[in-house]
Amino acid sequence: MNQIGTTIAHLRKNLNMSQRDFEHIKQSTIANIEAHNRLPRIDTFLELISELNVNLDEFMFILNGYAYDERTTLFKDIRAMRHSLYAKENINLKLRLENYIHTNPRDLFIQDLRVILESYIKISESDTYEIDSIESFAIYDRIEDQKVWTYEQIYVMSKLFYVFPEKRALQMIERINIEFEKYQTYENTLGTLIAFLLNAGGYRISKKLYNEALPLVEKARDLSSQADNLVTMSFANAEIAKIKYANDEKEDAQILINNAVTILSLGEKQLLADDINNSWNKFLKEKVLN
Repeated sequence: MNQIGTTIAHLRKNLNMSQRDFEHIKQSTIANIEAHNRLPRIDTFLELISELNVNLDEFMFILNGYAYDERTTLFKDIRAMRHSLYAKENINLKLRLENYIHTNPRDLFIQDLRVILESYIKISESDTYEIDSIESFAIYDRIEDQKVWTYEQIYVMSKLFYVFPEKRALQMIERINIEFEKYQTYENTLGTLIAFLLNAGGYRISKKLYNEALPLVEKARDLSSQADNLVTMSFANAEIAKIKYANDEKEDAQILINNAVTILSLGEKQLLADDINNSWNKFLKEKVLN
């Protein structure tokens, strides 16, 4: 990773600016920062990158050699995974998380991501959400009483609620929904919100709370449509199909499932299509047994 001063000098020279060309920052201040004699104050730093025509996220990307740092990459990879698929990839991701935590033992968020991944692996191996996870309860106890949750905390809670007893899990879903409202315009939250709505809806379906699940998965479908995300839209329609089947709209339900599988198969996402089929067949089997 480059130093802050080196990156500032790189961006400044790329714009053909001299150290005196900054409108609100003294030349001596720029010189000291670029020479690594001092770090800028937060307000100075924000003004500085504004005059360099970059935002904070892009500055950090450039600072890291035009690449995301490992913490950001781990978060991106966790968000991209589905717990029922790609078991080998999940194990490799767990190793990367452990390596990061070894060198950054105070990073609670990455520790929480490791707990999420370990929970997903347990769920995938046991084929049930009813798993033992002492670590998940510890995270809940740490975050739940805070008046305001950060986006990272919302993400963590949105991925762990279904390992809790039903009453607590449903309370968590309501709280997560409220916390998400504050982050509606925050960058790159849409995918996380859609995933939460699908998980929350799927959880309520598993508890046979079909009427409560419907608005969640319909919202996930609508947001997916707005974002042109055919994958999450297909999964939303698959959950809606379960609700329709439970309400004795069996023909409409099967049409939704067939359409979802076809869309994913044509998009060369056969593993995801198989995942929908497997979930649907498991749902039908449980309905027959009940």
